[in-house]
Amino acid sequence: MIIIRLWNFLRGYAIIIVEGLKIERFINMAISNGIYIWDIKKLSYTSISAKIGLENFGKMREIVRKTDSTIVIKEKRGFPFILKDLKRHKLFAATVMILLIMIYVMCSYVWMIEVVGTKTIDPKVVMDIVNQEGLKEGVRKAKLDRHSLENKILIKLPQLSWVGIQVRGTKAVVEVVEKREEPELISKTDACDIVAAKSGVIHKILVLNGDGIVKDGVTVKKGQVLVTGTILRENSEPRLVHSLAQVTGRTWYEDAEQMDLQQIEFKDTGRKTTQYMLKLLDKEVGFKKTIPYSEYNEVREEKNIISFGNYVFPIKLISIRYNELVIVPKTLTVEQAKKRCEERLNERLKLHLSENAVVLDKKINYVEEKKSVMAKISVEILEEIGVKKRIQAK
Repeated sequence: MIIIRLWNFLRGYAIIIVEGLKIERFINMAISNGIYIWDIKKLSYTSISAKIGLENFGKMREIVRKTDSTIVIKEKRGFPFILKDLKRHKLFAATVMILLIMIYVMCSYVWMIEVVGTKTIDPKVVMDIVNQEGLKEGVRKAKLDRHSLENKILIKLPQLSWVGIQVRGTKAVVEVVEKREEPELISKTDACDIVAAKSGVIHKILVLNGDGIVKDGVTVKKGQVLVTGTILRENSEPRLVHSLAQVTGRTWYEDAEQMDLQQIEFKDTGRKTTQYMLKLLDKEVGFKKTIPYSEYNEVREEKNIISFGNYVFPIKLISIRYNELVIVPKTLTVEQAKKRCEERLNERLKLHLSENAVVLDKKINYVEEKKSVMAKISVEILEEIGVKKRIQAK
């Protein structure tokens, strides 16, 4: 059925209106005479609309006479008539042809680049290197050596373990996988010492292998050896072992925060103005407005105007919204300033604490001045401070 309709489109067909009292007989006679009609719709009790191939229209005269019907061509459709219209409108046809050629040519370029897969690395850093190595907006897809480009990116960004570039339509997707930063693994067969990860006072040391150098209650500095893997005994050669120990220590953390009582806050008034511009490749086209506000924040959005799936063309609509802000002076009470200081100090403390750390004591002392409040935090922490350090062969 689809093939027949496609064939009729290529050869041309007509939409007809048939009127008469013997409509059903008209349809039956057309079918029995091998005349294909389709999309039959009943308009009224005595009329229908249908589609018919142009080559069959002349065969309808005898059927129309025998059924006392009338037939009128409402519209002619199909490729021959489209071609005829184009011939009559040569300028339009030429414009369409030029547009199609331009679209075809533009589809052979990359107009959009996206970086995916980054976690700790800034995507802009990857994008800058990608651009430096030749993959940028407006580059011909045929000129891209993706394998070479992937290798160059890996060389310039050793933090990456894998790079893959896929070109989909006019969009290039740069997918990256970052290396996992893992601590140095020391095998049980490797000789090592146990050293202090932080300065503090030893709370408890339990030596499982190696020779302990310090005892409970001793003050140690960061990097100091607590358990040695070099075993020295009288009348025997020095022996290297893999030290094992559980070392907990009391450490201290201090920090300070100052908060002015006179603060400035910005309040959104609800008033806004929006400016629109077009971006063609890297150039912005449009007239910039004079912003009527002395204080404002700016919200910028870019949207591709012409895109079909992965086929994106380098024409963007830029909307810049300016929201008016007014400065609102605010005076904090001493208690409010203290609370803000405490919140900031506690947030920074969380970043300092290790996973199994226990806070033994925490004190915050405040110094009130005329225009500000100073807060100083002192924290005593119980945590694991022993870490392994490989003994380098001499």
